[in-house]
Amino acid sequence: MNVNVWTSEAVVNAVMQGNPNLEVVMSNYFKAFILRLGDYEIRLESITSIVELNQKVLEGISQLEALRKEFLSVVEMFALSNHAILEKTLPAFFKNLIGFYVERDINLYSGESADMLKNDHYRFFNQFLFISVTSILLENQCFGTLKAILHDKYNVFYPSYRITREINFIRYRAYNYTLNQFMNTAQRISVVADYIKQYSAPADFEKLIRADILLYYISLWHHTDDNLDAYWWPELSVYNQNQDILPYMASKKYFEKAKTLFGVNTIEEYKRLLTTTPDILERNGLFRVPMLPVGLEHDVVGSVE
Repeated sequence: MNVNVWTSEAVVNAVMQGNPNLEVVMSNYFKAFILRLGDYEIRLESITSIVELNQKVLEGISQLEALRKEFLSVVEMFALSNHAILEKTLPAFFKNLIGFYVERDINLYSGESADMLKNDHYRFFNQFLFISVTSILLENQCFGTLKAILHDKYNVFYPSYRITREINFIRYRAYNYTLNQFMNTAQRISVVADYIKQYSAPADFEKLIRADILLYYISLWHHTDDNLDAYWWPELSVYNQNQDILPYMASKKYFEKAKTLFGVNTIEEYKRLLTTTPDILERNGLFRVPMLPVGLEHDVVGSVE
């Protein structure tokens, strides 16, 4: 595939020209985008110290930021109208992205060895990108697309370990040793959160915090059997000041659209789900997350016509 042909500009041109093969163009752009990520692999052969490796990771984070913004511009272009193409193509993108990392032997599980640390720029990129996409889909009420991404589970074979694991969206969040330990000279609670804040506009960052916390809530119902990453841990919540994570749930119309995320049909079912689900998060200073019924508007859901 020629990654220089299937670009974000190609998608924009297809939209402007009313290309009847828009879905093909979009799918090819997503495939080319994934291939471009391979250009940012860090090779250990030329690295002589942990300090140099840390610097390479920071450079990788900075370089990948342009790709993240480009990708989001494409997603937002379609999210504004809740275009059906997102539900057709985005879930496949995230599944294929995991496959790309596995095929390239890019280990996304966290660790302190050099072979694991060299992928910390990818870990940061994945986490930031996934929270950002979630935020855009929430902002534009693209609940069908978001459900398709968050409810999906698939089996991935890891050749290095010769095992198959069932994974889902939680695989896009992994502890980042480079940022949170080796670069954490000021003893910050989460340097990952600091970096995401640094790269985000203030208004956007508030939305990212809410999206991150919602991903934790969703993971309570859609966790995996992977002991290393069973739930989504919401690092951005260190900056959270909100008790309302989905504040529009008070609107009955909004609830009718959003309920698909929670697999319920009625307000009564929704309330029951919130009160019967164990909230397993230890709020020990790292996470500032409202309890599940509070954050998801148990007391006021659907109360406004």
